[in-house]
Amino acid sequence: MKIKYLILLILCLLLFSCESSTTSPPPEPAAKIVLDGDFTKSMTSYDRPQFSGYVKNTGNATGYNCMIEIHAYSDSNKITIIDTAKGFPADLGDIGAGQRAYFEAVFFNLTSLDQIISDDYKISWLDR
Repeated sequence: MKIKYLILLILCLLLFSCESSTTSPPPEPAAKIVLDGDFTKSMTSYDRPQFSGYVKNTGNATGYNCMIEIHAYSDSNKITIIDTAKGFPADLGDIGAGQRAYFEAVFFNLTSLDQIISDDYKISWLDR
């Protein structure tokens, strides 16, 4: 009779130890900064194309040193980059979880929005 209880106890311990080992630890805190909406396209007062807009931190930690790099292409296949503009949301400062930050990015080598046939972007940042 004692052996049955001992076997039952060992099986229960094994079952509970297997369950606890399959639970994953909570995710590490990390910022996730994404474009919030579309670009607003305009011309600067000194006649250069400018893209502006907002980024948003959808992560669960603070991001900082954020940069958005926008490539302008002269073709719809995105083969020939004709200029690159960089914007710095929050002036490289903190963007907390759930916060938005404004940016402006100027294409200094272009003289018209009509020169930009297509574009893409990349957002980079550091986690606090």
